[in-house]
Amino acid sequence: MTGDSAGPKRTLSAITLALFAGLAGAATANTPAPGSELARFQAYKQQQQSAFEQYRSAYLNAFDAYRKAVLAHWDDAPLSDRHTLVQYSDDKRQRTEVDYQSGTITIAVVHQPDQMPDPAQIQASLAQLVQEDVASAQAADPIMAELDSAPGATVATPLPLVPALNQQLAGPEQDSRARLAQMVANAEVNTRPRDYSAERLAALQAELKAQEQAALRELERQQELIALARAETPEQAEPAPVPASQSAAVVSQSLERQQALTTAYQARAEDPTSKQITTYRIQLPSQSLQKRARPFLPQAQQQSAQFEVELELVLAIMQAESSFNPMARSHIPAFGLMQIVPGSAGRDVREKFENSSQPPSAEELYQPELNIRFGSAYLNILDQRYLRGVSDPQSRLYCVIAAYNTGAGNVAKAFNADGSRRLKSALPRINAMAPEAVYQHLLEHLPYEETRKYLKKVRSYQEGYAALGDTLRL
Repeated sequence: MTGDSAGPKRTLSAITLALFAGLAGAATANTPAPGSELARFQAYKQQQQSAFEQYRSAYLNAFDAYRKAVLAHWDDAPLSDRHTLVQYSDDKRQRTEVDYQSGTITIAVVHQPDQMPDPAQIQASLAQLVQEDVASAQAADPIMAELDSAPGATVATPLPLVPALNQQLAGPEQDSRARLAQMVANAEVNTRPRDYSAERLAALQAELKAQEQAALRELERQQELIALARAETPEQAEPAPVPASQSAAVVSQSLERQQALTTAYQARAEDPTSKQITTYRIQLPSQSLQKRARPFLPQAQQQSAQFEVELELVLAIMQAESSFNPMARSHIPAFGLMQIVPGSAGRDVREKFENSSQPPSAEELYQPELNIRFGSAYLNILDQRYLRGVSDPQSRLYCVIAAYNTGAGNVAKAFNADGSRRLKSALPRINAMAPEAVYQHLLEHLPYEETRKYLKKVRSYQEGYAALGDTLRL
């Protein structure tokens, strides 16, 4: 990938340490002089934030439009997320869900009560899934097709979309067809009436509320990155509160989405058409950690070595973030195996390692090799720059894991009695604790429950990979 050092990047490098010495702490409260280096830097960062917000809004609009089209036929509307890939047929009457976390494939069909699905149709859908790779799935993604993005990088080696399914059906064609038929015959089959209930609407509304909270947390991280970029050292960074206008815009957009969803759903609930939904739930064979990680091991080994982070940590983060779903996405939005947000972690990596202010595109982040590079590089930034003041390596590891999910500022907030997100005041307390005490303190005081659970999961996964020893490596 090529770097671009023009424009704002030169402006940032020209801000002198002397200027920061006087303004780093006061910049959040005082307006910089018009035309000053700091004013230009703040304008540049504001422009970056604005561009990211525009992209996020465009993504959510595409998401909402596609979900509305789905709800014209279904009483629920699961779409792809971090751990699940969801694909609908062109007519929206059939969907395939791959749950990478539980190792299940669910194929569902909307049909008239007297027209039950043919098992051969389900077999054909599974066979089609075997033929897909990450590149073809990305090209067919209806939501991403609505967004204007830079072209993605070419994938060196096509990666199967569902490696566990390909492994299950590998071998001579005749044997593969027989196993395919057996998988469908063994599927758990359920049929129910289509039902636009208040409970289903409430579940959809809860999903939008979770997206709103994720967006507000991302605004916090954006403020943190601005503070880190302009501080003389990471320890002196003091993130400003999220501007009230930005928070209000996110909440307002969320309310509008809630109202639009409710209106569309209630209109469908009044449809007298009686239809049924039949699902085939297929359990894939259980896989060891080693087998689940195997498709990504070459890149994980290469990138962990290049960026001086433990291989076990890279794999543990990957599992926690996506369950090894290469098409993972969340509505921040973040993309790919290690869930990189283009406008924060993605741009941070580009600026630190490639001398470019251009954030990666979603298409790039869906390429496993590039995603693992960005994730490993961001772990390096957290470990060797933002949290380098944590003296004990094990304590620093726990802080890095939490910061990957919530930002270094919220790690500091867990240790600061005044609730501030300034690292400088948190470091003495962290460094006075034993590593296990740091871990327990984080579990009890991190601002978000999601991050507390995340820290526990990643630690457990990492210990699992470490127990594999040399057998993990190719």
